[in-house]
Amino acid sequence: MNNERKKISYDVGIRIRELRKERYMSQETLAFNSDIHPAYLGKIERGEKCPTIDTLDKICVGLKIPISELLDIERGTRPTSEEAMYRIKNALSGVDAASAVKIAEIVERISEIYKNEQTAKSKS
Repeated sequence: MNNERKKISYDVGIRIRELRKERYMSQETLAFNSDIHPAYLGKIERGEKCPTIDTLDKICVGLKIPISELLDIERGTRPTSEEAMYRIKNALSGVDAASAVKIAEIVERISEIYKNEQTAKSKS
């Protein structure tokens, strides 16, 4: 692999790892969701392998993102409201209903505090 190709493979691998971790997914889970071998995914994330477009598409399916988001390696990771909702939903999976309601109440309180702080800042 030439140096430019190695850099691109490394950057794409880092981006995949970041996106996977944002979603609190293990390599095994992403590999399963992407229909690729976990060891191969590990090599991609470390920049040791240069994945094909087909493989990148499978990884995007596993991450539930468009390929353009994966390949936007210049911008870095920027959370979106959609990503936040995904993370909240993912965090609540496996939590019983009563606990989920309590967690929702906590999130609502935190959100209200944040909104009040933003309003106070905009007035000053």
